[in-house]
Amino acid sequence: MRSILLPAIISILSLSSRAQDLDVILEAHYEAAAQEKMQKVETIITTGKNVYSMAGFESTFTMYQQRPNKIRIQGDFNGSKVIQTYNGQNGWMYAPAMGIPQPKEMKGEELESILSQTEFENPLWNYIEKGNKLELIGQSEDGSADHLRMNTSDGDKLDFFISRSSHLITSIRSKQVMGGAETEIEVVLQDYKNVKGIPMAQRVVTKMNGEVVTTIQIEKVEFNKQIESNLFEKPVAD
Repeated sequence: MRSILLPAIISILSLSSRAQDLDVILEAHYEAAAQEKMQKVETIITTGKNVYSMAGFESTFTMYQQRPNKIRIQGDFNGSKVIQTYNGQNGWMYAPAMGIPQPKEMKGEELESILSQTEFENPLWNYIEKGNKLELIGQSEDGSADHLRMNTSDGDKLDFFISRSSHLITSIRSKQVMGGAETEIEVVLQDYKNVKGIPMAQRVVTKMNGEVVTTIQIEKVEFNKQIESNLFEKPVAD
């Protein structure tokens, strides 16, 4: 009986220790990410450029965000406007150079893509209330980051790596089926800079199966600037 109970007790203690470690990691992360300050942010205006490595070109963009989930992304493609908007209920896209000469309503994957960018909150914040589960896996191979895994309420699996020195997210990994094949996607967050006391990554690199696909270079971030509500509505064609 003793030989049966001992491994069970050790296993329970190990799980309890991991849960405590996870709470400590999350507490340090929320503090480093200035989560309390971020909750007071109502609007964000971000400007920068996106470098498409595989296609060999770059474009500038401006992204407007307003709570609870409104967004407008406007940029250029071969010298022509590209606009995506979401007003909290419906989303539209206008891109003449891409064969969309009149604003069209977005659905399916296009809509999901822009919705994924409307979230203001840290993806690890209030994860239980969102129906997600989080566990501590261990550390990165080089020991520089803690490795957390999130199983979302939608059935997705996300791996977060949090720097053990800065306590900020350095990368997020996931797997998606694209073109019938499973693809590993990694988003790397670099060059954090404090904006009114809130650290914001100034460089975001997206990789697919280890190859760089896009690099976003942030030039300016502004908080709580007034944004006209009509910016989030259906774009007007030129």
